[in-house]
Amino acid sequence: RCPDFGVHYTESEGQLSEEECLATCIFMFAVGHSSTANLLGTGILTLLKHPEQLWLLQADPALIDTAIAEILRYESPVQGISRTALTDVKLSNQTIHRGEIVHCLIAAANRDPAKFADPDTFNIRRQPNPYLSFGQGIHTCIGRHLAALVANVAVGTLVRRLPKLALA
Repeated sequence: RCPDFGVHYTESEGQLSEEECLATCIFMFAVGHSSTANLLGTGILTLLKHPEQLWLLQADPALIDTAIAEILRYESPVQGISRTALTDVKLSNQTIHRGEIVHCLIAAANRDPAKFADPDTFNIRRQPNPYLSFGQGIHTCIGRHLAALVANVAVGTLVRRLPKLALA
């Protein structure tokens, strides 16, 4: 039995073993906690370092969703990830061979001037904002909505309850 799910998994059916299920649960808790904590810490610090944007958010709390999206783009809680190619892949004029490790720099992608106008400017009104902090496609982070909701509530509450918040 898989703890917390109440479902029986067998490896012969291509499912998770009990050990794999438990490891997955622990992994999800650990990465979900650290990424969300990093998002909150860097988010508040980024707003404090850009007081004009903080004041804008305080004046218009409806900007919280775009503010969180911009925090995720500007100071992604995950700066990069590494993956191992399972098959040969042609990408532009390069071939990534099976078994090679690919380092994906999320922070650099989120500052790509070909994708973002004025990418080094923190702008909580940025639209559109196709940041990659939670991945994309089939590799989208399973906890993206929870992390964004936690950030929305925590940052929104802090900004609302501490109107004189500033760096010392």
